[in-house]
Amino acid sequence: MSARTLSAVIAMFGFAATVALAQSPNEIDTPGWKALRIRAMGFETRYPGTWHVRSVKGAGPETVLLDETPQAGKPHLAVQFWVQRHVNPRGLLVQHWYEDQLRRMNATSPPTANTSIGGRPTLRMETTGMLGRTFQFFTSLNKTDIFEITMTQPASQTQLNPTYRKLLSTVKFID
Repeated sequence: MSARTLSAVIAMFGFAATVALAQSPNEIDTPGWKALRIRAMGFETRYPGTWHVRSVKGAGPETVLLDETPQAGKPHLAVQFWVQRHVNPRGLLVQHWYEDQLRRMNATSPPTANTSIGGRPTLRMETTGMLGRTFQFFTSLNKTDIFEITMTQPASQTQLNPTYRKLLSTVKFID
């Protein structure tokens, strides 16, 4: 097997594993979790019963925050859902939209990976900074709107937090 073929097989396996992780809600046990459905933002999900839902109002994108009560000595878990309306007027695939945004800002992209959330092609971006390790997921909500999910955890935690993985597996898009 050539090095090129081996690289392609490894890349496909990594992509398939990421997609399988994001698409296996039947294997995820979420007893005591609550349901959240926000028709105006076009999604529903489940979240730990001890977490809070906070709507964020302002002039920017539509957003809702799910988070747990902070506890001393324990990393604070929070998930933010965003809808950016009419930011994809040409109806590009999410990966092409993202590349177009980078070109317009003359910016380089941090590492990204293709995955799936709620059965939709999704771009996953991961960065590490002062706030920790941030995971951002971008997918098309419809032809012109982009749906984003943002999660932050300690920089030392290299794998996505198990609670975040469970929550992502329950995301569904609604009309």
